[in-house]
Amino acid sequence: MCRCPARAVEAAMARIPSLRALAAPAIRDARLDPAPLAALPRLELLRLKSLAGLALASDLRPLAALTRLQHLSLTSIKELGWCACEVVGQLEQLESLELGECSFGAAFATALARLSRLRRLRLERGVAHCAAPALLRALATLPRLTRLELVNFDVKVGFDDALAECKNIQRLLIIPTYVSQSATTNKQVLSGVLRLKETLTHLMWGVTIELLRVTELFIDQCEQGGDKRRDVGECIPVLKPVPGCRLPDDADHVAGPPQVEILPLPTLQRLLSAQMPNTKLKLLRIPFHATWRQSLADFQ
Repeated sequence: MCRCPARAVEAAMARIPSLRALAAPAIRDARLDPAPLAALPRLELLRLKSLAGLALASDLRPLAALTRLQHLSLTSIKELGWCACEVVGQLEQLESLELGECSFGAAFATALARLSRLRRLRLERGVAHCAAPALLRALATLPRLTRLELVNFDVKVGFDDALAECKNIQRLLIIPTYVSQSATTNKQVLSGVLRLKETLTHLMWGVTIELLRVTELFIDQCEQGGDKRRDVGECIPVLKPVPGCRLPDDADHVAGPPQVEILPLPTLQRLLSAQMPNTKLKLLRIPFHATWRQSLADFQ
């Protein structure tokens, strides 16, 4: 159902109880009532997305009736964390799960830990108060989960230790938010992925164009009054000490504050390649508005 009003989606739920798949990726309205979902016991796939953010008229508890559901995607639901989303823990047949507006607490981590059949998980817009370490530790207990996508996810201290426990993950896409403390964010990501070097087969790391521009301005400010800097290309800040042992001997060094290493992207690529020789690597340079379109499906 493409570019349809919410009432059309609600009508399909209420009038076609034998539905096995319902995909509405471009709902035009801003409000949807999920209550009719309870009338779809045979549903195996549900994908709901709005063009401009979707508010629910009630919470998601009707999902509990979808005992055959294998694929669930809810990526533009406003304040999803307040919609009783812990109900997904009752969907024991789930193999693929995509959620956006992730403001989940520790209770949601407990719900995720029940999804023993889950193979693929995508979480978008993990806000600052999202319990990311608890979520990651819950994911580490899922035996079939091998693909994880974290898009515009807030990364704080402790993220690396939790990610390092996810030895089940083979394919990882991570695009941090880069709102503040970008040097700390990059250190946490780098430290976490390097500790998965024995198990990761594919790694996509997204760096926003906005971060690269801010870092370039930062370098210019640090080197004002000095010699003209060498052109080392685009760089990101990483809090020292940089994970992954010492940098390669031929690494370019750029002036910055004593506690931050300004790391050129080619140097980061070489560091990752040296530390993770059996992992396919892809560093993405993308504008923020394009982050939502990135997926592991594009990386074979």
